[in-house]
Amino acid sequence: MGAIVSAIAFPNPPRDISAHALRSRQNQLVFLNTQGGDRIPVIHIKRPNAKFTVIYSHGNAEDVGLSLPYLDLLSERCNCSVLAYEYPGGYSLSEGSEPSEEGTYQAINAAYHYVSDVLDVDAGNIVLFGRSLGTGPSVDLGARTPGVAGIILQSPLESGIRCAIGRFSSCTLYPLDIFRSYQKIDSIKCPVLIMHGVEDEVVPCDNGKALYEALETRPNHKDLHYDPVWIEGRGHNDMPEMECLDHCRRFMAFLKGKSEVAASLTSNASSAAGR
Repeated sequence: MGAIVSAIAFPNPPRDISAHALRSRQNQLVFLNTQGGDRIPVIHIKRPNAKFTVIYSHGNAEDVGLSLPYLDLLSERCNCSVLAYEYPGGYSLSEGSEPSEEGTYQAINAAYHYVSDVLDVDAGNIVLFGRSLGTGPSVDLGARTPGVAGIILQSPLESGIRCAIGRFSSCTLYPLDIFRSYQKIDSIKCPVLIMHGVEDEVVPCDNGKALYEALETRPNHKDLHYDPVWIEGRGHNDMPEMECLDHCRRFMAFLKGKSEVAASLTSNASSAAGR
């Protein structure tokens, strides 16, 4: 049954089209090795003088190659650099036998370490962005990495089974459940933007609302609060692209403002201590 859950979660698209699209971007294409020994491609879209680098985790039934037009638009609209990584196990140019939950965690770890260690981007200038299934690894990394600036979750799932057949079933089938974001999200120590279509029938909007309610239980939530966005009349695959990107842009402007205030307070405290 666990294999069935994974198969439903990872319906990777045909590789050929995406492989060609990625190879056409040799100046942006990098290959990383995960802790599990898989080789994955990443696309790095550099934006001159951008404050933030976004680590993007795509949804299921898509891959980095299919996401390229959106990634270009994300970088342009939000004035940010973007690093989009691939999941192991049959997605575009990635290697590995079969896609898995653990494989996505290892892949986002590799992407994060590349951004922080090789590109030398401070954690406070990194924003995690997950869409649909990609919210699972984004929440997981965010819960383990307190220094990141912020997290964007579009159409997030509470967990694989809660998304598919409800909360009660996730208790009964707990050992088989994957991407249990509902257990982790309250450990995130940065602002989070959640966007969800109210008419979503793939990942019901109740998932996003439940995750936001979990965020509200954080002891310091008042300091980290950012209003969620519930988009009326939209489902899973027809979210209004430009409207969502505008929300992302405003969120990053909010994060930049918080960062500047924190830097100013630190500078003032240092000056006072030196007197």
